[in-house]
Amino acid sequence: MFALSRRREFQNSFQRLARFPVCYTLGFFIRLPLVLWAGIKAAIQRLSIFARTYHQRLDLLDGKLRILFLNGLLPNAVPLLFGELFTTVLYDGVAVDPGSSKMRKSLQRHLRQIKPRIKKVIATHAHEEHVGNLNWLSELTGAPIYVSEMTAQFLRPFKKLPRVRATIIGQPPDLEEPYRLLGDALETESGQLTVIATPGHCDDHIVLYDPKEKLLLAGDAFMGSYFATPNPDVDSRKWLVSLETLIELDIEILVEGHGHIHTLRADIPDFPGVVMREDPKVAICQKLDYMRWLREQIETGFREQLPVRVIEASCFPWGRRTSWESCATDECIRLLSLGHFSRTELVRSFVRTNSNPLPTVYEVRISGGQ
Repeated sequence: MFALSRRREFQNSFQRLARFPVCYTLGFFIRLPLVLWAGIKAAIQRLSIFARTYHQRLDLLDGKLRILFLNGLLPNAVPLLFGELFTTVLYDGVAVDPGSSKMRKSLQRHLRQIKPRIKKVIATHAHEEHVGNLNWLSELTGAPIYVSEMTAQFLRPFKKLPRVRATIIGQPPDLEEPYRLLGDALETESGQLTVIATPGHCDDHIVLYDPKEKLLLAGDAFMGSYFATPNPDVDSRKWLVSLETLIELDIEILVEGHGHIHTLRADIPDFPGVVMREDPKVAICQKLDYMRWLREQIETGFREQLPVRVIEASCFPWGRRTSWESCATDECIRLLSLGHFSRTELVRSFVRTNSNPLPTVYEVRISGGQ
């Protein structure tokens, strides 16, 4: 009797799962006009922002903060297709994340124009678009390089990148000596930055906080309140803890590593598509709420032993505006990165362990199972 009951339960579960792809696909076609409209609208917005930031910079806080927008022949595909701008931040004599080797001419053009005093060169983490020019900028300016101990380990030697990332952004060179390890604080020309470990986007990530100015140089520790296509470095459970740390800071200006600034301060002028008029702490809270909801969806799905593709779909229900608004862009990212950046990796990012039950793969994942 018990065996019969279990068999019926299994059959019912199988039937529900078999119906799911049909229902979800039907939902896609119902939403398809909205998906296409949102995709076209987003493409126009990306083109507009790219045109406004091309070869440009923002000089803020009487020159204390400068955002240099970086370009390159192949790197330009990223802001045009996905909206992720490339920047170097100059803050109070410190150069933060000086871009990749394929953006070097762009960075060099900025430096010739403004001739800044750079006393230190820093990387918030070891991703290629942040560290490719560390050695070059240090040699050019004579400024020492500062990185965290873990970042130094990742950069000596630098791992071989997947082909798509190496081709578009550029394979960084190994970090050269001499370099210095970051402590808990970093002296600037007129003050001090607090160094805070913020793993999640990657294990070695740090942010820089100026308590006097109430300004956070967030790197990639904050990438908008909604972010759906991480790479295999992301551990979202660690990211949640890091965001909970950041929400405790008194932040009035939040500077992202990819070009966006969140603030209500009147001394930061408007720049459409770059300056977001919102309280940085509210933006972080929204990100926390979204990631906590994702964690609940994903943990529930694994407890119920659902296939990864079903769990992924449950995180992007067609009833949620963000699901269909970003669908075209997200699937384009999945396709062009050969699955390296994808919604599937978002699911994986909540269940990573040292035993790696969901191994990283780099094939295109458009349909089918795990």
